[in-house]
Amino acid sequence: MNPVARRFSRAASTYDQGAGLHRHVGARLLEILPDPDEVGRGRILEVGCGTGVLTGLIRQRYPNASLCVMDVADGMVSCVRERWGNDPAMEYVVSDVRDFKTARPFDLILSSSALHWAVPLENTMATLQATLVPGGGLYAALMVDGTLAELHGLRRQIAPEKMPTGRLPTRDEVISAVEGAGFNLISRKAEAIQARYHSADDFFGTIHAQGLTAGTVSRAAQPLSRTELNQLRKAYDETCRDPSGGVKATFEVLYLAAKS
Repeated sequence: MNPVARRFSRAASTYDQGAGLHRHVGARLLEILPDPDEVGRGRILEVGCGTGVLTGLIRQRYPNASLCVMDVADGMVSCVRERWGNDPAMEYVVSDVRDFKTARPFDLILSSSALHWAVPLENTMATLQATLVPGGGLYAALMVDGTLAELHGLRRQIAPEKMPTGRLPTRDEVISAVEGAGFNLISRKAEAIQARYHSADDFFGTIHAQGLTAGTVSRAAQPLSRTELNQLRKAYDETCRDPSGGVKATFEVLYLAAKS
């Protein structure tokens, strides 16, 4: 199991703590999805189902469709199976999207707050293109570069030699990967979300509980020391205050719709 899958699987039991951000993104993604009558009894693939935040919205919107939920973390898929295991229209798959293949293509592929982990994106988008029926739709929300800018900026000040080795894709990189895979981009929309937390400790604890501290985007070759972590917490509380109370964190999200 790769490190990201392992971290998200361990986070399955705590993922829903503070999952308001993911609910917001899932609800916004829902706004650009096709009408239920267009989908009918079609086949839908959800990539990166997590604990089922978007899954529930999909089942409500497309009650007549069949839904295959997939995640690289078996703990996440187990959570979704516990909630909808008796639904005959549901299928559950533990797989890295980059390795996924199917003999029965899908009419729709939906994904919220997941595809940014599946790098290189060019390979991922090519796999998704091959998984859709001709004219099928891809609707996704991805976190992009600029997310958690406050945290990364302070970390760079405190321990510049211990910055994460990776980064999230830029908006242009996502669009280039989508179009490069042969998709026809129908729409795109960017949103900067200001999330609020009670304190830096609450913020750090929430993103850790959701598995967001996994992978090269968050981890450096050498971890922060206890002293550096305490400096980071103090600096975050002091410089990232929200006028309404607590602290803020920025999440940059790109919503897109494309046809194969």
